[in-house]
Parts: sequence; C-alpha cells; structure tokens
Amino acid sequence: MAKLTARFRLGSKLLKVYTTSKGLKGKLYCFTWDTTVSPNKCSLVLQSSADFLEADRDNTIYRVKQYFGMNNAKQVHTDNYIDVNHRVIWTNNDYDEWKTCMLEYEEYDEDELDYEHYHEDCSNNLYDERANLNVPVDGVIVCFADLGLWDGHHNGAKTFGSNVKNILYSSDDYLDWYCDRYNVRGTGIHHDGTNTYLYRVAKDSTQANDLVNSIAYGDMTVEQFMKATKSLRSYVANVYGW
Repeated sequence: MAKLTARFRLGSKLLKVYTTSKGLKGKLYCFTWDTTVSPNKCSLVLQSSADFLEADRDNTIYRVKQYFGMNNAKQVHTDNYIDVNHRVIWTNNDYDEWKTCMLEYEEYDEDELDYEHYHEDCSNNLYDERANLNVPVDGVIVCFADLGLWDGHHNGAKTFGSNVKNILYSSDDYLDWYCDRYNVRGTGIHHDGTNTYLYRVAKDSTQANDLVNSIAYGDMTVEQFMKATKSLRSYVANVYGW
C-alpha cells in the first residue's frame, strides 16, 4: 500500500511523493480549470509518474523533484494543504512561472527577463489588485497570524479597517495572497522565517479590538477565531468571478 510522504507545489503543478513496498513513487499533477462547466470547476489532472529505488533513499526527495523539473517547488505541509479551489490574488514568489508565461505569450528574449524586471511587473500588478479590491466590507477585517520569528512561532493579530484592499500591504520580502475554498489567506517569507495570515471579518471595531487582544494574549485559537467571525472570501470572489 502506498503512503503519502510529501507534497510540493510550483505554480499550477502539484508533486506527490509516495512510499511503496518497492521504494518511492512520484506523481505529478496539474490544476486545470474547466470554465466550460463553471468558473470554479477545478480538476487535479495526473501528468506523469515514476518509480524510484529504495537504494536512492538518502537523496530521494531531491532526485524525485529533479526528475519532474520541480527543483524550486515549495513543500506543502498537512496544516497548509493547497485546496483545489486555491486562487492566487497576487504573488511576488513565482519567478519561474512568470518567466515561462512571458516567453510564451509576450515578445521577449530570455536574456531580457530577470528578477528586476519580474519585481517591477509584480509591483505594477499589486497596484492594479489594490484598485480591483477597493471594496467596502460590512464590518472590520481582522487578521490572525502565525509569525515565524527567530525565537520560534508566535500568534499575532491586526485590524485592516473596512476595505479589502487594505490587506494588500506587508513588509515581508516574498508574499502570496490567495483564496482557498473558504477563506482569504496569505503567506509571507522574511529573513527570520515564514508568516501565515488568515483574514476574516468582525462585526464592528469593538469586536475586532477584542479579538486582537485575545489572540495577542494567547486566549484564542484559530478555530475560535473562525467561529467568531465571517469569511472575507465572498468579497474577493465577487470581484474576480470565482
């Protein structure tokens, strides 16, 4: 029986690594959107698979990723599984996919494309997304954050007023803002580690401030936070037709 060992994601590709009785098996999938059925209809399509001998165990994950061209893929952990309804709002952490798209759909030579060009394009896109998400919210946006700092992980919280565009600001070096099936989330990478963000809506500023204090003092779990608030996803989904 095969046991799921690890998952890695790069753009629209998802690599699953399984442990089997004969060694390891890698399976490469691709997220495909079937808009002829519904704008939200997503399929996880198997692209290819390959077996790897147990003798390669020490170097296994590296070799599997290398085989499938997923060297730069990021591991997806159990508590942060990429939902099939994962929709990116904005990212500056996907250079390889951007470069591939630019070479395929734009009139560029490969030597014209570099990180400076990429981040300039990302900044312009972020300005556009703030304009797209200039949407008032019935309540106050609150973020529950898991902060990866030099001394370990800590919970944090912050309010973002009553407009969706306010969440699209951060001092992290690399960022992904996205929707999963139920929520608006973010991931930020900085020199000390990785932060994860969950954005939801409190009914008013009083409740929002109470939530921030409860989270900061460790008196509230993520589950309690979700029960006390409403999802922000519908405000974003209505803009993009998700």
